[in-house]
Amino acid sequence: MNRDSRLPALTGLRWAAALVVFGQHTLELFYDPDLVAPRPVRAALWALLVNGGAMGVSFFFVLSGFVLTWSDTPGSGAAGFWWRRFTKIYPATLVTTLLALLVVGAGPGQLAAHLTLTQTWFPQASVFGALNPVSWSLSCEAFFYLCFPLLLPALRRLRPGGLWATAGTLACGVLLFGAALTTVPRSQALWLGYMFPPVRIAEFILGIVVALLVRAGAWRGPGLRWSFVLVALGAVAALRAPYPLNQHALTLVPVTLVVAAAARADLAGVPTVWTRPLLRYLGEVSFAFYLVHYLTYLTYERLGLLPHHAHPLVAALVTVSVFSISLLGAMAVYHGVELPALRLLRRRRRALPAAPPDPDTTVETPLPIPVR
Repeated sequence: MNRDSRLPALTGLRWAAALVVFGQHTLELFYDPDLVAPRPVRAALWALLVNGGAMGVSFFFVLSGFVLTWSDTPGSGAAGFWWRRFTKIYPATLVTTLLALLVVGAGPGQLAAHLTLTQTWFPQASVFGALNPVSWSLSCEAFFYLCFPLLLPALRRLRPGGLWATAGTLACGVLLFGAALTTVPRSQALWLGYMFPPVRIAEFILGIVVALLVRAGAWRGPGLRWSFVLVALGAVAALRAPYPLNQHALTLVPVTLVVAAAARADLAGVPTVWTRPLLRYLGEVSFAFYLVHYLTYLTYERLGLLPHHAHPLVAALVTVSVFSISLLGAMAVYHGVELPALRLLRRRRRALPAAPPDPDTTVETPLPIPVR
């Protein structure tokens, strides 16, 4: 299994995860406060969208560890790695943070925390929930990237048996910690169990471990179809689980199985729906979409364009418009900010340690967008 192999299915799956997160925020910000529906319907929507959104973020954390490990070359250097990650995530984050400052405003401390990607190190919702709240996950990612050059060499020393033991320990640890936090006040559980970087790094490390197992040919797991079945079963189990156990702890293992199964399908040359050109393109813009969509909802709210008590048809039309504007904005950020930043990286590459492109940082000709 060559580390230079493309993993297009993982790129397409990024769009699915981003779409579920969009659904979560649509329900939370728009529908849920005024939704009139039977209790089972509300519970199902909550499990599918809100818990599903948490599962989508967990997918991104596992995927991040996986693809960074898959593309890494021993001896490439920490400084070069950190520069590549900075070039990938920070330009779009900076632009959307400044746009959020124009829309909702912020105090100096809030702005400083978000610009330095340290907002989730503060337990106050007024800090991590300020400006563009979804950027909290990038605060976690920044911590992961800082630790990656230390984590990977240590994990590389493990044999497959040790990697499997590590994976099992991480999965059990996340589950037990989520269960322990069910007795903690919700506001504390939100920060400590869901947003605190040293806690969420377990998912990132799990992605590293799985990538090493797949690369070594030692991975044993179900295919993509059965992995999705297990994701669905985990989501159903989360229906009756207390907070924060219902967020990502019950679906972490199935989500990890999906990542591994999709990668193995790509390596085997098995075509899936996730490798289609449109989904691959949407996967490429998913990071920008993640940053833009919540900001779009905030803008609509500030302009009084979210009619919470409107007819369901009107609400559906508003949702479609928010989605459309978010997607167009994401495409603008991707082509106007992300790609130019990556071209800057190419120009500076001679001064950096050589490293192969990874699946989520590759600069290539954008895929054509089929007429829809």
